[in-house]
Amino acid sequence: MSAEPGLRGAPVEIGVAAAVSQLPIVRGLAETLVLLSDFTLDEVADIRLAVDEACSTLIALAAPDSTLCCRFVVGEQELLVRVSGVAAVTGLPDQHSFGWHVLRTLTDEVFATQDPFDQASAGYPTTVEFRRVRGKI
Repeated sequence: MSAEPGLRGAPVEIGVAAAVSQLPIVRGLAETLVLLSDFTLDEVADIRLAVDEACSTLIALAAPDSTLCCRFVVGEQELLVRVSGVAAVTGLPDQHSFGWHVLRTLTDEVFATQDPFDQASAGYPTTVEFRRVRGKI
C-alpha cells in the first residue's frame, strides 16, 4: 500500500469524548493512517500503542464531559502526534509512570504541556505530543 497523493504533510484530526470507550476509534484511525503511509508493521504496532498510552494518560486526568482532540501529521520521515484534552486538576502527567515509560520507549521524542486554568473549558488544557521517525533501527 502507498499513501494517497497529498496525505503526507496534511493534518488528520479527530475529536472524541475523553472516555476509555473511545480508545478503539482513535487507535483504529492511527493504525489506518500509518498503514497507508508505508510504515512497517512493527512501526504500526508501536505507534498504535503509543497513541493508546497518550490518550489513556489524558483520559485519566480529564475533566468530566471533556473531549480529546488527536492530530496526526505524516511527514516524509516521521509521524507527529498531538493529543489534547482538558484536565480536571493542575499538573502534568506523571513522567515516572509505566505509561510514560512506554511512550518514551516507543517514540523518538515525547513531552507534555499544560496551560493555566481556562474558564471556558472549566479545566487545564493539557497536551501530550510525540514524534516517531520512520525506519529507525
